[in-house]
Amino acid sequence: MKFGIYRLHEPLDESELASIEDAYGTAIDIVSVFRAWNRCSIKDDLPWLDRLKSSTRDVFLTWEPWMLPEREERACDQPDFALKNIIAGRYDDYIRSFAGELSSFPRTVFLRVMHEMNGNWYPWCGTVNGNSPGDFIAAWDHIRNLVNREASFRIQWVWSPYARSYPPTPVNRMEDYFPGDDVVDWVAMDGYNWGGEREWSEWQSFEEIFSDAYNTLTALSRCPIMIGEMASTGAGGNKGLWINEALHVIETKFPRIQALIWFDVYKECDWRIASSLESLEAFRTGIKLFKRQA
Repeated sequence: MKFGIYRLHEPLDESELASIEDAYGTAIDIVSVFRAWNRCSIKDDLPWLDRLKSSTRDVFLTWEPWMLPEREERACDQPDFALKNIIAGRYDDYIRSFAGELSSFPRTVFLRVMHEMNGNWYPWCGTVNGNSPGDFIAAWDHIRNLVNREASFRIQWVWSPYARSYPPTPVNRMEDYFPGDDVVDWVAMDGYNWGGEREWSEWQSFEEIFSDAYNTLTALSRCPIMIGEMASTGAGGNKGLWINEALHVIETKFPRIQALIWFDVYKECDWRIASSLESLEAFRTGIKLFKRQA
C-alpha cells in the first residue's frame, strides 16, 4: 500500500519530504503535484519540471487544461478550454512538448488528466462549456495518443472522478466518462469530509463519502484503485477518530485500494494531517497498519 502527499508549495524538495516523513511516521512513496496549462507555453514549465525530475519519489501529476483562475466563482467558464478545442488540436504543440519532458523522468509518473470531470467546477466537465461525457472520452484519447508518442515509458494513466457527481443528473454519471480499461492504468476517486465547515456540509465518515464511488469503480474497471485526494476537517467532529477509522476501513472494506494521496494543506479549511496533535498521533498509529498491507 502506497502513501502520497500534496502540499501547495510544489514541488517538495528532499529535505522537506524527509522532515514530513519524520513527523508523520511513514515513508512518502508518491509526491502529488498539480500543473495548470495556463498560457500553454512549455517555457513556463521547464524550471518546475527540472526541479521535479530530481525527486527520488514517484510523481502523481494532475494535469489541468485551464487557466488557473484568480477567483473560484465560475472558474469553469473558460470556453477556450472547451473539450472540442482540445479534440480539434488547438493545444497539440503544448501537449507534445510537455510529453517530451516527461519522457526523461527517471521514475513512474502517474498522469492524472482532467480529474473530477463529473464536477461542474472545472471547464472540462461534461455539463459546462458545451461539453458532454462523450467529448471527455474523445479528449482523453486525443491527449493520451499524443503523450504516448513521446513518453509512453513510465507513464501510468489515472482516470479520476469525484466521489459524487455535481450536478447529480443522469447526463453526468461518472461511469459515462470512463474511456475503458484499454486506455487506463489506474482508476481513482477524490473526496473530502467537510464536516461543519459550510452551511451545506455535514460530518461524514470515509465510508459514507467513498462507498458508492468505490462500488461503481469496481464494477466498471479491473484496474487498481487509488484515492487521488482525501482529507478531513476538524469542524463538527473528531478528526483523529476519523483518520483512524478511515485507515482501518480501507484495509477491511476497500481491498482494491492500493494507494492514497492526502491533501495536506490549509486551503478551504485545515485539511492537514497535523492540524492538531490528536489527529497527527491518530495518523501515525493508523498508517502503520495501512502500510503493512503493501
